[in-house]
Amino acid sequence: MKGNWRHGGLAGCVLGLAAAFASAGAHAQGAVESFYKGKTVRVLIGADVGGTYGLYGQLAARHLGKHIPGQPTLVLQTMPGAGGNIALNYSYNVAPKDGSLIHCIHSDVLFETLLNPAVKFNAKDFLFIGRIADADSVTLSTRASGVKSLAEARSREVTFGATGMTNVFALSALMMNRTAGTRFKVIAGYKGASDIMIAMERGEVDSSGMSLANALTLHGEKLTRGDLAPVFSIASKRLKEFPDSPAITEFGGPDEKTLMEIYVSTGELGRPLAFPPGVPADRLAAVRAAFWKMVADPEFIAETKKAAVPVAPMSGEDMAAYVDKVMATPASQLEAARRLHAQLVGSRDKPN
Repeated sequence: MKGNWRHGGLAGCVLGLAAAFASAGAHAQGAVESFYKGKTVRVLIGADVGGTYGLYGQLAARHLGKHIPGQPTLVLQTMPGAGGNIALNYSYNVAPKDGSLIHCIHSDVLFETLLNPAVKFNAKDFLFIGRIADADSVTLSTRASGVKSLAEARSREVTFGATGMTNVFALSALMMNRTAGTRFKVIAGYKGASDIMIAMERGEVDSSGMSLANALTLHGEKLTRGDLAPVFSIASKRLKEFPDSPAITEFGGPDEKTLMEIYVSTGELGRPLAFPPGVPADRLAAVRAAFWKMVADPEFIAETKKAAVPVAPMSGEDMAAYVDKVMATPASQLEAARRLHAQLVGSRDKPN
C-alpha cells in the first residue's frame, strides 16, 4: 500500500505539473492573441518593391498574418537606402520592440556587422523568425557589353552598377579583380536593383550582381534570349542554374577565402524575417510557429509555384546558430579579413 501510495502521489504531481504548464501555455497564447488582435503590423524592407526584398516582403504581408494569434493585418513598409543599412539602423535602434514590426532583414546584416565599424546594429541581436529563401547571387552582363563569360571580363574594363561601394555585389566584383584578374569598374550610387537594371538597359553600366531569385523570376526571359549573361556567382559553390560560371570562392588564398565566406553569408541568410531585439519571448515563439504554418499553407505554396518564386525555409533558431558561428571567426582571421576588405574598398577605382 505504501509503495502504491507513493506512485500515485508522483503521478498526481506529474499530472499537476502538466496541467500547470498547459495553463501557462494557454495564458501565453492568450496574451499573444490579445496583443495582436486588431493590430496592424508593419513588414519593413530596406529596399524598393522592385526587387526580391519587395517580393518576399509582400509574400509575408499577404500570408503570415492569418497564422499569428489574433490575426493582425500586415502591411509592407519600404525604407530604401545605404544598401539596407538605413532600415537596419531604424529597426535596431528606433522601431518599437513589441512585435508590431517585422523586418524582412537585409542579408548583408552579418558582413556589415563584422566589417563595417560605422553601423549601429549587431546581427547577433536580431531575433530571427525564419528564412523564406536563400539568396545566392550571380553577376550578369548585358548583351550590349559583349561580355558573356569570366574570360571576357578579364580582357577589358567592365562597368558594374551598385548601390554603394561596400555593397556585397560591388565588393565581390572588386574581389574578382584581385583574385581572378577581372577588370570591373564599380559605379555606385543607384537607389536599388530596379534602378540598376534600368541603367543596364540604357547602356550606362555593363553589369551588376543580383540574387538568383531576382534573376530567375524578374529577368528569366532576358536570360533565355541571351540579353543577360552570367559571369560569376556570389556563392559558396557554383549554382546549378549556371554551372559554367565559376563561384567567387574558387579563387584566392586563405585570407581571401575567409573574407569571401563572410561575403557569401548573404546567400545563406537570404530573405529572412526578424524582429528587432527586445521583442517578448512569447511573441517571438508565436510568430516563429506562424512562419512554419505559412510556408506549409497551400495558398502560399500555390502562389510561389505559380510565380516560380524560389522558397528554401530555415528556422529562426538555425539562422541564429549560423550567425553565431560566423561571428565566432577567430580574431586573427577576422582581422586579416578586415584589412583585406579595407584594401578592396580602397582599390575601387583601380581595375586591374
